[in-house]
Amino acid sequence: MVTAGSGSRLAAATSAYIVLASAAFVSFVLLRPDTVLRQAFRSTLAAGLAAALLIQALWGSDAWGALGWEATRQASLTMRAIVEVAPDAFPIYEPMVRFMSLTWPGMLALQTLAGLALAWQLQRRIGSAALGESAPRVRFKDFNMGDGWVWGIVAWLGVLILPVSSVLHVAGTNLGLVAGTLYVLRGAAIVATFAEAFGVSALALVVVAAAAAALAVPLVFVLPGLCTLGITDTWYQYRRRLAKARERQRSNTT
Repeated sequence: MVTAGSGSRLAAATSAYIVLASAAFVSFVLLRPDTVLRQAFRSTLAAGLAAALLIQALWGSDAWGALGWEATRQASLTMRAIVEVAPDAFPIYEPMVRFMSLTWPGMLALQTLAGLALAWQLQRRIGSAALGESAPRVRFKDFNMGDGWVWGIVAWLGVLILPVSSVLHVAGTNLGLVAGTLYVLRGAAIVATFAEAFGVSALALVVVAAAAAALAVPLVFVLPGLCTLGITDTWYQYRRRLAKARERQRSNTT
């Protein structure tokens, strides 16, 4: 996430959003039990809309340009610190600054989803309160989301190809970032499911993932591959097909 310095508008907006997201999540959990992912989605969307309305009401339309400038400044400071430690990273300095300053809303949304999911798991493990006790539990291998998220990828591709306004470009890019990350996780969940079915240990998957993260070239192929796998699961339902195949196999052996 692009973090802002103390006293900046970006810091104030981010803090307000975090409070709104936390309050929305607790409210949704108490009022309408559901899976943690859906609750996190609803909370992120509700907090984002509320924060946008609050920013517009307090600071007006000019605030969006100021927030974008602060995000660019913070991204530049972050990358400058990285380049000082690793000078070989200088060629990606400007592209990364542009990417980070453009996608800070999407990054914040992804961190919100991750933070709420982590807090939920922690509460379920060590909490004594019955907060959302009736909500169904979901393993990572069951990770899924609605088929409508594919339109986020379509919107992202659209802003890359078509001449659109800067507002649509920012919105489409951030939507594509969130949707693409979710599809990468969906693809990873599919890989984990098939690995378990074929006797591949979780440790082996962790080692492969660590190797891909350490080597840039394999990572360039792994992430698009997982994303593609997650997207095509919308139509092919790989895990459901695997479950049916294993059920037929058990039926034939009995």
